[in-house]
Amino acid sequence: MLAPNQDNHPVVGIIALVSGLFVFAIQDVIIKQFSAQYSVLQLVIVRGIVAVIAIGIIVAIKFGPSGFRVYQPLRIGAKGFLAFFSYLAYYLAIASLPLADVVTITFSAPIMVVLLSSLLVGEPVGLRRWLTTLSGFTGVLIAVGFEGHLVNIATAFAFLAALTYALNSIMARYISSRDNPWTVTFYFSVTHFAGGLLSYLMLSLFPISPQTGHPSFDFLFREWQWSSPVDVAIMASLGLVATAGFYCLNKAYLMARAATIAPFEYSYVIWAVLFGYLFWEEIPAAATVLGLLIMIGSNLFALRSEIIKIRTTD
Repeated sequence: MLAPNQDNHPVVGIIALVSGLFVFAIQDVIIKQFSAQYSVLQLVIVRGIVAVIAIGIIVAIKFGPSGFRVYQPLRIGAKGFLAFFSYLAYYLAIASLPLADVVTITFSAPIMVVLLSSLLVGEPVGLRRWLTTLSGFTGVLIAVGFEGHLVNIATAFAFLAALTYALNSIMARYISSRDNPWTVTFYFSVTHFAGGLLSYLMLSLFPISPQTGHPSFDFLFREWQWSSPVDVAIMASLGLVATAGFYCLNKAYLMARAATIAPFEYSYVIWAVLFGYLFWEEIPAAATVLGLLIMIGSNLFALRSEIIKIRTTD
């Protein structure tokens, strides 16, 4: 059985996670804005090229040739492909649903992190954590069920994003601390870009009408197009945003136990609701707000238990 990384620096992990989620909130606004005009794979590939170049330059300057040495390439590659599928599914979901609703559904990911960290990594999860996990999942069901989102395929994409994100987070705990976070981020970005390129090539071999009548599928199957230099520049800037975001998330789950920092995933709610209102006048439904409050409350209670546990063991 694979042995997980035992490093645990919760403060560093929490700061890195919150910072990364804020950065990705900005990226999500741009991608949702482009979802009615461009192909999601076009955005992923352009972003990936810039991100790989930017991170490669940083690694070369900071660490030289040795910075590209990686001790666990298969695990890092698997983590990168999981992240690719997670973000792709998430992007397809936000093309069809309000940003706050997609965030609510995908925030079942911390719940899955707790479950999977116990089953796959063997991290201890007490009775209180299991109870808060159950109440958090109840919040997800309330948010989804009352508004009839289950009839929208975008809901399935949001749940798929949550599952693959949770697996990606757990995979980070199997990466040795010998691998520098910048090195991990570089190969993570390479595999993320490769996932987008392979998906594009597969769709090119089996072309599908770009007009399906559903925003999520249109976003996936739409043909590539180049509009204005400003749009191209914005697409390229996504690579720099992704560089910062990927590094923060990788560092977060490399530096701390998944069950400890997972509740801070909910800091993204603030930005999702705020940006959704400012850019698209999206006001969360009552069921969405109720579900979010249940999830956030249950995880804050779990966080309190984690803090008490850390203090008693120090």
